[in-house]
Amino acid sequence: MNGIAVVTGGTRGIGRCIAEKLLGADYKVFVTYARDERAAASFMADFPDLSAVQLDGRSIDQVQALRDRILADGALSVLVNNAGITGDGIFLNASHEAFNQVMDTNFGSTLNYCNVFAPAMATARFGNIINISSVAATKVKLGNTAYGCAKAAIERLTLGLALELARFDVKVNGIAPGFVDTDMFKAFAQGSERDIFKSIPGRKIMTPEEVANMVFLLVSRQFNTTGTILKVGNGENIG
Repeated sequence: MNGIAVVTGGTRGIGRCIAEKLLGADYKVFVTYARDERAAASFMADFPDLSAVQLDGRSIDQVQALRDRILADGALSVLVNNAGITGDGIFLNASHEAFNQVMDTNFGSTLNYCNVFAPAMATARFGNIINISSVAATKVKLGNTAYGCAKAAIERLTLGLALELARFDVKVNGIAPGFVDTDMFKAFAQGSERDIFKSIPGRKIMTPEEVANMVFLLVSRQFNTTGTILKVGNGENIG
């Protein structure tokens, strides 16, 4: 076994592809999910060695319970914070609750997982934390203020943790993809895929597998970097 990995939001889309990549590399993989029990059951049916755990990443108590379960099996090698929602909408029309939901689900859950697992990695003096950000962290678009704020906060957390954990041989990096062909993207596009496609300089939309490949590169023992935000895509991050 290569080690133990946790992928949040890991039963569909980008998260599932990341988990599959790690399973193929002989990691013991735990994926978390919030609601979609059918997707979790389907994933576990395809990969019997997978552990899928339903929890709310906004609850630090639930994340701590997962940590205790994992550490009973050994040290955590890889944490991929992938869980998130879009929640696009005009800021002036958004309720306080709606804005906070986007912040808490994206940034709050990432903060909780880092808060709970980073000390254990520091004690073990080994580990990889990869936080999935977005082009929205740095590219302003009408209607994505909440999502952009959450992803920008994730990137700042990534850099701060990388600095703090470097002396413990724990690597902390981020990946900021452009548009990725997932159910979340389709919900965001709402039938405007053609217009979005035209706005991308490379005229391509990334696949979840491509993002998973970047995650695997970062956890590779042959690739040594920390405090890096990899901006990947087909030109969406330019400028």
